[in-house]
Amino acid sequence: MPRAASARRYAQAVFELALENRELEKWFDDLTLLSDSVSNQEFLDFLSQPRVTSEEKIRVVRDALGDSVGPLALNLMSLLATKNIAHILPGITDQYQELLDAQQGIERAEAVTAIPLDDDVQRRITEMLSAVSGREVRLTTRVDVEILGGMIVRIGDRVMDGSTRSRLQAMRRELAERR
Repeated sequence: MPRAASARRYAQAVFELALENRELEKWFDDLTLLSDSVSNQEFLDFLSQPRVTSEEKIRVVRDALGDSVGPLALNLMSLLATKNIAHILPGITDQYQELLDAQQGIERAEAVTAIPLDDDVQRRITEMLSAVSGREVRLTTRVDVEILGGMIVRIGDRVMDGSTRSRLQAMRRELAERR
């Protein structure tokens, strides 16, 4: 089964369980911690070894994570480790975040700029996007000097490209068509 589809299905199952138990934020915190744990390449390599027994993996997971996550999150990690798919945890966390945001009426947006944005500019962009979308917006920013100037904003499945690079490309196309 493809990685994204697996992550989506596990995230949906976890979300339904969290919603039922009114533990949405607790599960997000637990998933974040589990994802962080598999960012340690040695730990992930160990969990991905088919030659290591399931019992040994479960013991190591319980020793490593102990009381830092809830028992059901620990069971999820153990299950993924025994199936040699612990590497999908970051995808599960991302998918869960999307489900949680949708349930809470939050829209995620990304602004890509050629230079870092100060806090005031980020706040104004966030307010403008909230007004346009009618939802609370959580903005992340990323610097990409290759856009030369301006900004590219991604919100949901929409992209607003006001970058200097795209404007120059459009001008280049227009000039090429006139020849």
